[in-house]
Amino acid sequence: MRRGRLRQRGFTLIEALVVVGIIGIVVAISIPSLRRSRMRATMLDTVRTFQQATAVSRINAIKRGTNVCLRVLDDDSRQQLSEFRSWFDDNSNEVEDAGEELVGSWQIRNVDEWSFEDSATFPMYILNAAGGGDDRGVVYLPNGMALTAVAGQPGVGQGAFEYYVWYDARKWNTFQFSVFGGAGTVRVQMWNPAAGAFDDNFAYWEYY
Repeated sequence: MRRGRLRQRGFTLIEALVVVGIIGIVVAISIPSLRRSRMRATMLDTVRTFQQATAVSRINAIKRGTNVCLRVLDDDSRQQLSEFRSWFDDNSNEVEDAGEELVGSWQIRNVDEWSFEDSATFPMYILNAAGGGDDRGVVYLPNGMALTAVAGQPGVGQGAFEYYVWYDARKWNTFQFSVFGGAGTVRVQMWNPAAGAFDDNFAYWEYY
């Protein structure tokens, strides 16, 4: 009995070009979607990071019975940040002195892409203002209250800063972080371009 041979053949040039073309279309479609997903994920990760930083700082101030400083901005201008930093302020001078124990350092991902800025409406507390300091942040007191607003009264008012993508001379996807003096709690809102105001929905994503 004669057995037939299995014939093997490769792709023709036309078939190969069709496959390459399909791959190119899939990549062209998926890259913008992946980029948008990455932007949303990274920005929301920073939201969670700051919420964690404030919660840990306040809890440690109460547990240790001493002031805890959380530095948010190096000054009041638009800038890029690499971390939120918190320490036990044993001598209450609102400066991270040598020997003072670090509460935590919370890293910010992809620091070259995001900008931070003090709020013009609710400027943040100035750390060591009496000594000429210009860092912005929060001081958590042993009773759980906080210094958050630029006026510097314990448990009074709110301090806020903005977090956004800076591109083409405008802000994209802007979040506002507000820290309230009473219990040092945080409220995060997103800019609603249609309403021209911040609100609690994280649904106003824009892409450039």
